[in-house]
Amino acid sequence: MSGTASRLAYILVALALSGCPLPVQPLPSSTVPGVYHARMPAPDGSTRVVTLWLQPGGRAALETVELGKERAPAQNGSWSAQGDEVTVTLDGAREPLVFGIVRDDLVPKRWDRSVYGENGLRLTRRASYGQD
Repeated sequence: MSGTASRLAYILVALALSGCPLPVQPLPSSTVPGVYHARMPAPDGSTRVVTLWLQPGGRAALETVELGKERAPAQNGSWSAQGDEVTVTLDGAREPLVFGIVRDDLVPKRWDRSVYGENGLRLTRRASYGQD
C-alpha cells in the first residue's frame, strides 16, 4: 500500500474504533408533508392536473382537474408514512394509494388501476410545509 493510502486506512479505522458516529440521515418519511402534482392526458385527450396535499398531522386531499371541464370536489382522507413508503387513504376509495418516496417524487407502488390506469399516479413535490 502506498503511504497515502495506508494513512487514510489508518484514519478510517481509528474513526470507526473511536465510536465517532456518522451523521444519521433522516428517513424519507420525515420529509413527506407537502403539495405534490402531476399533469397527464385525460381519456378524452384534454389535460388532467392532479394535486395531492399531504398536510402535517396526517390529513390528505386529492384534487383532479380536467382543463376545460367543471371542477370536481377534492377527495379528502388521511396519509401515513414509514421508511420510504407513503400510504394515502381517500374517503370512499376502494383501496389506498401506496407510493415509494424517491427524492421529491412519489412513485406509485399500489393503486386502483380502474381509476389511475396501468402506470399509476407519479407525483412531484411542488411545495413543502417548511420542514425541509
